[in-house]
Amino acid sequence: MYTLQNQEYIRVLVADDDERVLECYREAFGDEEQTNQMKALDALAVELFDTSRDIKVQPKFDIVACSQGEDAIKVAEAAAEEGKPFDVVILDVRMPPGIDGVEAGSRIRRLDPDVEIVFVTGFSDVPFAELQKRIPPPVHLHYFNKPLSFAQLAEDVVTMVSTH
Repeated sequence: MYTLQNQEYIRVLVADDDERVLECYREAFGDEEQTNQMKALDALAVELFDTSRDIKVQPKFDIVACSQGEDAIKVAEAAAEEGKPFDVVILDVRMPPGIDGVEAGSRIRRLDPDVEIVFVTGFSDVPFAELQKRIPPPVHLHYFNKPLSFAQLAEDVVTMVSTH
């Protein structure tokens, strides 16, 4: 996570071979309107319930999307070399014709042992226990099945990084 002009940003790398799915990620992780709605709800709660807590500015996302596992590895390597590693990497398990998300995740994990890796798949042919063995440590590994709420996943990513 980095801060720019008092705004926190979470760096997210997404790899999925389906362009429609990548567009869903871009929309969910770049939804300025949803962030503004959360600010409005927080302000309303302060007004209605006279809470003295500060309104916390929600982090925004700095998202990079690619369609293949090899591309994800190259992007992650470049980010690490620049000293700007990703906070979260979201991978589809299957991304034909190239390497699968499990191999990409394993290689990205070697670059950064602390990055949160999230697998999203419509096919559960690789059990979570197998992923935990191939891409340790399990504390930084997550697994979601499609179909899923991309907006909910964005909220989950904020939680992953905030507790990191």
